[in-house]
Amino acid sequence: MAASVRRYAAAQPGQLTELRLLMELSALRRLADRGLSDQELALVTKLAGDTVRLARGGDVAGYQRADVDFHLCLLELTDDPALAGIARLLLAPDRSSAPRAELMRREAREHRELAGLLAGGMVSAADHLLRLHLSRPQDPAAWPSAALVAGPVSIGRTGA
Repeated sequence: MAASVRRYAAAQPGQLTELRLLMELSALRRLADRGLSDQELALVTKLAGDTVRLARGGDVAGYQRADVDFHLCLLELTDDPALAGIARLLLAPDRSSAPRAELMRREAREHRELAGLLAGGMVSAADHLLRLHLSRPQDPAAWPSAALVAGPVSIGRTGA
């Protein structure tokens, strides 16, 4: 019996949102449940800061790499090699659709907020922000006008 291989067109932004939500929300909850070590928190915070710096500088290619690094880091910290392997395929940046500067800056700020929420053990808020972050339309005109995660975010380690 011969096997056939089907070719699929490249997915458009948003088509993989549900799969990313399943993977990344699960990873976020696992990390929140076990907590991040000081070293892991420092790494996540640094990667979030990299996205902010590159977005502010308008470096689209650099931002796209840093965005993938941030999300992949969260998935790799779960110590689930299958999850990390699938994520590498899904998170490959799409060079054909560069994010707009406004979108890059907003996503970068959310990376920093996610790191802070994880550090503070604010699982519900982190879950909500990640859902918003992954589900947002690529058109800024369709974004909600107010931040949905209220209050200041302090990045610091509590507990062991």
